[in-house]
Amino acid sequence: MLPPLFPVYTPALVPLYPYAPLVWLAGVVCLWLTRYTHQLGKRWGRRYYMLSAIIRPLGVVLIAVGWLALYAPTKGPAFLRGPAIAWLPLHSLTEVLCWAASLGFFAFGAWAVATLGLRRSFLYRSVDDGLVTSGPYALVRHPQFLATIGMIFFATRVFQPQGFPIYGFGYSHSIDANWLLFTAALWVLAVLEDRELAAHFPEYEEYARRVPRLFPN
Repeated sequence: MLPPLFPVYTPALVPLYPYAPLVWLAGVVCLWLTRYTHQLGKRWGRRYYMLSAIIRPLGVVLIAVGWLALYAPTKGPAFLRGPAIAWLPLHSLTEVLCWAASLGFFAFGAWAVATLGLRRSFLYRSVDDGLVTSGPYALVRHPQFLATIGMIFFATRVFQPQGFPIYGFGYSHSIDANWLLFTAALWVLAVLEDRELAAHFPEYEEYARRVPRLFPN
């Protein structure tokens, strides 16, 4: 997972703004389609791995594009549309803490990717791959999802554009609503992956009893 989450104002994505939730949700669906490794991998073999190596990166790209589209201003004079990159100065302790939290979740996600491996994180997972329960996977069963949720939340606190009304609402309302929906979508994806893994690994049930799904106890 782990798409680039720091918002950048991208005028080319303005037409996608009304459809931004559908774009990033399509990315989540792409990730869902590649989660059935042990069912489809056994049936399709190499064809499944090739398809997964295309669909999973596409899912990451769609999630990133969908979130960037949320930051594409849709109306108002050019001088109100913000800078090319939405960096904000560190005016307060709150922003410093949000930066630290964003970087902390990024480091946590990078640790999860390093533990699981680049291939299994971004391309495909083989039927012969073993169950990983060490490192961040000893804290939560889906650390990459947790890292993405945390990065988005704190990054949007720092990069919260103000004063750009869209369809009667401000940016913050749209972004916060998308974050809640995104978190719910990843929770559902985690539940589906748990079921798939439990059907393949006999030890997964005991692992699930010890380690929480998405949020640490």
